[in-house]
Amino acid sequence: MISLEHLFLCWEEYRRGKRKRKDVSLFERTIEDELFDLHEKLHSQTYRHSSYKTFTVFDPKIRSISKAQICDRLVHHVVANALKPLFEPRFYFHSYSCRVGKGTHVAINHLIRMLRKASKNHTLPVYGLKMDVKRFFDTVHHSTLKSLLRKQLNDPKVLNLIDLIIDSFNASNDPTNPCGLPLGNVTSQLFANIYLHELDHFVKHQLKAPYYLRYCDDFLLISKDRSHLKNLIAPISKFLIHKLHLTIHPKKIILRKWQSGIDFLGTLSFPHYKLLRTKTRRRLERRLKEGYHDLTSEKISATTFDQKLQSYLGMLSHTHQKTLVLNLKNLYWVRS
Repeated sequence: MISLEHLFLCWEEYRRGKRKRKDVSLFERTIEDELFDLHEKLHSQTYRHSSYKTFTVFDPKIRSISKAQICDRLVHHVVANALKPLFEPRFYFHSYSCRVGKGTHVAINHLIRMLRKASKNHTLPVYGLKMDVKRFFDTVHHSTLKSLLRKQLNDPKVLNLIDLIIDSFNASNDPTNPCGLPLGNVTSQLFANIYLHELDHFVKHQLKAPYYLRYCDDFLLISKDRSHLKNLIAPISKFLIHKLHLTIHPKKIILRKWQSGIDFLGTLSFPHYKLLRTKTRRRLERRLKEGYHDLTSEKISATTFDQKLQSYLGMLSHTHQKTLVLNLKNLYWVRS
């Protein structure tokens, strides 16, 4: 994990697409000295995690982002790079967050396949139960996460380094009961999947749910029996509280028929078409309007605005909203 070869490899992977950032370019000026020094600290176990720089983003909702120092971010990358090959084969296929070959579009396409299979190709009514963990990243229990990691890892030096990363952040501000994972860490994505893998195992093996998907802390179950889905809420909620110290968001328990549209990952899925969620569409339109204003006031170039437009058109290509696509092209097409 901490070999010089692996450190240099992780740096090459980390800096990809980030070389114009000021902190990355400054760190790279003395990269050999920095990596040799980091290697020595990791080898002698004298490495200590620095404090985070915290800032708030407001779109689509208020989130507190914790940004680590660049040396610490490199350590996160090193740890995640080493742990992924160990844990990836253990994860369930229908866990889609922050995994190679997965993602939101793949998750939505698999959701539609599940719905078709459960409904026997639209011949039977089918329902989707969507649930969300309340303040997941702020409430991950440190001691529970460490115990889950120790089920698969037994190297004390590796565990000590992982504990340093976990203990570097405490959202509860209670030293006797530390909780939380910082949203800015690459390790947080992996730790979230390890933590919620226990939920996947419970749903698949204890509740024996045949149709189940999860994207981070959002998860969905499908069944022909509406009452059966309703009866699953209590055992899932109880498991999360007692085993993982998490709670279901009471306002985000949604049970809907497929014909009425199943809302998952910003997309409303119907039997014969997909639409963007209304909030997502409005946010897209607002951001393009703001970008066009920046273009006309010469704050950004036409190329930058066109890249923004193309990214949204690419997202819309996964839905059935041709009219919206044509309207956006007519409004904002700026290519020469």
